Amino acid sequence: MRFLGLIFFFSLAFQSKAQTFQVHADGNRVKVFEQNDVPLTHGLSSYKFARITYTGKPVSIKVASSDLYNDDSEWSISPKRYKIKVEKSENQLSFKMDRLGYVVLRLKQNQDFTKRLVLFLEAPEVVPENSINIVDVYDVDNSGQKNETSKIQKALDDISGSGSVLYFPTGTYKTYKLEFRSNSRIHLSKNARIIADDHSLSSYISNDKTKINHFILIKDVENLHISGLGTLDGNGTQIVGLSHPDQSLKIGGIRLLLIYRSRNVQIEGILLKDAARWNTHILNSEHISFRYCKLMNNPTESKYLGSLDGWDPDSSSDILIENSFGWAGDDTVAIKCTGRGENQDVIPNAERITIRNNVFLTKKSGLKIGTETYCELMQNIVFEDNDIIESDRVMGINVRDGAMVKEVLFKNIHAEYCHPDRKQTGINFYITKRNRDTSPLGKIQNITIEDCTFEETFPKKWAFLRHYSETQKNDLSVHLKNIAVGGKKIEKMDTEFFDLKKNNAELSFN
Repeated sequence: MRFLGLIFFFSLAFQSKAQTFQVHADGNRVKVFEQNDVPLTHGLSSYKFARITYTGKPVSIKVASSDLYNDDSEWSISPKRYKIKVEKSENQLSFKMDRLGYVVLRLKQNQDFTKRLVLFLEAPEVVPENSINIVDVYDVDNSGQKNETSKIQKALDDISGSGSVLYFPTGTYKTYKLEFRSNSRIHLSKNARIIADDHSLSSYISNDKTKINHFILIKDVENLHISGLGTLDGNGTQIVGLSHPDQSLKIGGIRLLLIYRSRNVQIEGILLKDAARWNTHILNSEHISFRYCKLMNNPTESKYLGSLDGWDPDSSSDILIENSFGWAGDDTVAIKCTGRGENQDVIPNAERITIRNNVFLTKKSGLKIGTETYCELMQNIVFEDNDIIESDRVMGINVRDGAMVKEVLFKNIHAEYCHPDRKQTGINFYITKRNRDTSPLGKIQNITIEDCTFEETFPKKWAFLRHYSETQKNDLSVHLKNIAVGGKKIEKMDTEFFDLKKNNAELSFN
């Protein structure tokens, strides 16, 4: 009875945190969605989002909430660089938006993620010509009540090479694992959601040497275009947190999207939601792009729900992520070389990767290279024009498995708030060994951090650290140009911002 009482108390505590929002755009009520469908009474977190169509004209937006206090320090609106002019009246905020983009409203300025609202300003939906309606042609149930794996997979197979577009109209499509094919065009309407069925895990378990479990698989594919404002929903909070928690510990989670040994894949506008581990894993692939996508994992780790990365380009080249939104419980973008893959004598490098003009939030690192660095080279990587609204580490390069990391540019990065996780620092670069006896030592060279601003000073100082004395000082070389923290320009290794015990790199400033 005492245990049941604790559960009841715990449930009430989470119910009390639930936050309601009312959103209007140009006078019209806009629906507010949850990041996942699991009630807060189960102790798992969530946050809310709303979608507003931007047609090229200014949109008048009003957001009302019972938790909008008179004290202006109790709320904030981001990105700061949007320079949004807000009028507040009692429990309502009013402002205009004249651009595509993403607006983040933080209430109470604490770490209760249920008091967050994200607004997506999206282009109007356009259904491509020459579309084949999957409901009409394949008699697919889109009520969300019936598992339609076989019918949906047949449609995906048939569309390959046909020249037509497979169109998913409004509705919920429940399914197990799906495989997309080469020479295909897929379009999901704004209110179409393909969701992983939580009744069984067997379909999602990998049967190849990668041992990477997944919901949506793009393997050995060329020339694939996925578009629309619809949703790929991994249903991870339900699957891992509630339906199969113990089994999930044994299988190591499930990727929402695995792109493996593929090339020329374009994903535009799609919402990638609620993975049961890493959200999007791009492995041994090339020429992969994400534009105007929205990626949202559960923000809170638990015993069963962990390693909630956003995008993970892994031993891949010519990767582009731009004009997108990401909110992850772990690193939002982590560029890696994990060594995963089949029949791999040489681990492919990670090269020519651009992360540009995005808005990110995370409990961990916003923009990261590592920690897995098993390849020879990781080079020509650009992080540019990104807003990191909330993070534990804004920028990170962590080399633990060898590899030369070079020719990396962090340019025009704007960081706002610190999430109080383990590191709580703006910049964290280091060279170390995963295994003291067997791991090789890598290098981090020719790194530029330019025109970057930090709205506030993070609690802990920056680190540029070579953990082993056998490395040379120029093995970790970084140039900092026009960097400001809280309005103060950084022109030298100032003890206000640098931890001298954790800085033995070759740093230059101007």
